[in-house]
Amino acid sequence: MKAAVWDGSDILKFDPDYPDPVCRDDWVVIKVMSAGICATDLHIMRGEFGEPPLIMGHEICGIITDIGSRVESCGVGDRVVVETAVSCGHCRYCESGQKHLCSECHEVGFPPHNGGYAQYVTAPANCIHRIPDSMSWDEGGVLEAALCPFGLICRYGVKPGETVLIQGTGVAGLSFLQSVKALGAGKVIVAARNPYRLEQALRFGADTAINTKTENLYDRVMEETGGLGADLSIDSAGAPVTIEQAVKLAAPGGRCILYGLPDGDPDIHFPVKEIIMKQLTVMGGTNNQLAWDPLIELIAEGRFDVKSYVTGHCTLETVNEAVREVRAHPDHLIKTVIHPWE
Repeated sequence: MKAAVWDGSDILKFDPDYPDPVCRDDWVVIKVMSAGICATDLHIMRGEFGEPPLIMGHEICGIITDIGSRVESCGVGDRVVVETAVSCGHCRYCESGQKHLCSECHEVGFPPHNGGYAQYVTAPANCIHRIPDSMSWDEGGVLEAALCPFGLICRYGVKPGETVLIQGTGVAGLSFLQSVKALGAGKVIVAARNPYRLEQALRFGADTAINTKTENLYDRVMEETGGLGADLSIDSAGAPVTIEQAVKLAAPGGRCILYGLPDGDPDIHFPVKEIIMKQLTVMGGTNNQLAWDPLIELIAEGRFDVKSYVTGHCTLETVNEAVREVRAHPDHLIKTVIHPWE
């Protein structure tokens, strides 16, 4: 099969004759029709998550072409997306729907499991979710990027009519925005430094957009919330200043979700006194295996738009051009998907 392989360098090597994956008893083989390129893949290429060689790609959509001898939950021909957490299956976290917390958890597309930057990929059958015929391959190929923010809102909740502040306008920020809107939030405020991306957030449903480069974020949020702050304050940017602001801009008795990962090991001032005195709940998270099917249903109903996330396509042969674009992060870019069969 064709594949793009990370060999430890800062580029991917195109291999036209990579060995086809072998199907294990509890796994399936998937013909990859679309695979999203994630900024996390750049961290993999910097060696932050394990050693090469590796086929990256943890945003995967395709067709099942083979199933293992013990697989009964899905079949050949099913249109599916892949939940990438591969865990032990029997610890208390796995049994309670939190397998991403399993001490033995790895992910498809991270060492040691090859991912979707190839024509075929294998995955455990318990990581497979069917998608309807109405959902395009590319929608499925970027669905995982929306799943984590949506899953965190499902886990931690948003109450009807609550005011929500979201810092960051990347795909995570846009997914938090659509998630809280779909689940009943009132006013949703989005803050970022890039005017193009703020306009983009307004098109995805934000009620208010604050340019932190030209406006005082604290003053504007207080103006928008009657001097209280946000009931739910979300940081999807991961910068030291946005993490601190996520706490400071939460209303008394409010909640904070920290999702954006800081680069390196930054010096972050965490306002503990404010957390205590305002009686805040501060939560972190990365995944929610119980949110896949509800998100698929929302997309199928037209209540969550992932189709507009896809702003570019590439092939396995041209994937390095797309990786360079992700590194450059131009304004127009939301998600690029790989079409392995083109």
